[in-house]
Amino acid sequence: MRRLAAACCVVLSCTEPPAPAPSVPEAVGPAPLRRLSNGEYLHTLSDLFPDVAATLPPLPADLGVGFFDNEAQAQEPSDVRIARFETIAALHAQAAVATLAQVRTLTGCEDWFTPALATACGERFIDGEGMRVFRRPVTAEEHARLSAAFGRWLGALDFEGAVQLTLTAMLQSPQFLYRVELPGPPGEPTPVEPYAMASRLSYLLWESAPDQTLLDAAQADALRTPEQLRTQVTRLLADPRARRTLWSFHRQWLGLERVLDDEHTQRTAEVDPGWTPASAQAAARETQRFVEETMALDGTLSALLLSRSAWLDDESARLYGLSAVSGAVELPATERAGVLTRVAFLAGTSHRGATSPPIRGNAIALRLLCQLPNPPPPGVDLSPPKEQPGGGPKTNRTLFEERTAPPTCQGCHASLNGLGFGLEHYGAAGAYQVQERGLPIDARGVLRRTDVDGPFDGALELSQRLARSTVVQRCAAEQWVRYALGRAPVAVEGPQVELLTQRFLDSGGDVRALLTDIALSPTFRLRHAEATP
Repeated sequence: MRRLAAACCVVLSCTEPPAPAPSVPEAVGPAPLRRLSNGEYLHTLSDLFPDVAATLPPLPADLGVGFFDNEAQAQEPSDVRIARFETIAALHAQAAVATLAQVRTLTGCEDWFTPALATACGERFIDGEGMRVFRRPVTAEEHARLSAAFGRWLGALDFEGAVQLTLTAMLQSPQFLYRVELPGPPGEPTPVEPYAMASRLSYLLWESAPDQTLLDAAQADALRTPEQLRTQVTRLLADPRARRTLWSFHRQWLGLERVLDDEHTQRTAEVDPGWTPASAQAAARETQRFVEETMALDGTLSALLLSRSAWLDDESARLYGLSAVSGAVELPATERAGVLTRVAFLAGTSHRGATSPPIRGNAIALRLLCQLPNPPPPGVDLSPPKEQPGGGPKTNRTLFEERTAPPTCQGCHASLNGLGFGLEHYGAAGAYQVQERGLPIDARGVLRRTDVDGPFDGALELSQRLARSTVVQRCAAEQWVRYALGRAPVAVEGPQVELLTQRFLDSGGDVRALLTDIALSPTFRLRHAEATP
């Protein structure tokens, strides 16, 4: 079985297509072999086997490229990962046949208690479950190999044991772990074959395998026309499973789970004596619910940057300085607006004991504006600045202004500090503050190198400015395209990306409309013949 999984190391060079207007050339980029990310893998297991409860060991962390963990470039296999896939496959298959009722559900057979019935049931199981696990019909060669193995295990064990081991083999095969696509014919780009298109849609919009409706559409060759694709995209986006993708994209793009990193799960006592790892979990949960509900109710980028709606429990309410509230609430209008004022973002871009305007500013510049700041020069002191003995109290802003005052620093810090200072009303644990060390907070900042440049005062004004920025909307659209393709767009796809971006702007930043446009675009639904290595 290890050799089966090791075959995943072979990377297929494939190709992709252009954007959604007849005037845009259908030039395509590469379509590399993509392994299921950890999230996709676990969601797929859960959706394929909703009634199976198995305690599974953790997978090695995915290594992201850019912001995202689903990029093919970062999905090289390792011995540890292959071994873990093998272990999880065995544990999950064992749990899937724990009772006779589960065996009947899995195989679709009521009676296998004679050799002939067991063999016939095994044949049906290989084709039926193989279709779901491989996300396409089992080939004759695959069927022959699995059938021979099933027969050996049936003779050595019993029917349940043969089903368990056959399912184990399926779940650690490259056909399950990787999204394998057949190359198109030589020449111009052609539509992705139907079953691969079903997987492209389901993993983009659900982070999981195609459901039976998608598989049926693929079997009927009904995933080719724009109307057919639009119907499926609309259906998939209306399903609760679409929340997975909406959260996965935004948490990675905006770094909303950094608050769960070890360096952020603890706070110094002077920042928040009540902060524990459970506080970090509560902050992440609150922000996840905020993103999911905002995308479900409004679905626009501006709502993500401006909405005050929150869904709180006792601990997250405490983090926002509220008491005796839970469930759906509106956060204070003078303190909070959108994702940049959520505790998860603020605490995840701070030091343990103090805020960091450069870190917060860098997060906004890099993630929302797609600006890539230069790295700090070698040898620069990156520790938080401290008050000097006898110098009197100073705000964190003043300390950073003094630290970054030299001209060699200002080339970057004029922009980074200008953004980060706007969030100084929020401490290192995300709590709203009007004073620091007995001194009034100065949260004035400056936007530079954008289409909404100029001074602003505080996070609310900053969020309003960013919400109407075409630079921010362009950045979001480009990141969504990258997330959907599992790679950076290449030069020949530039016209397509520009068209998708313009349509996003024209829609008022409607994320669902953008996802629909991406799914219907040539760059998503076409591919070339496999490139020669």
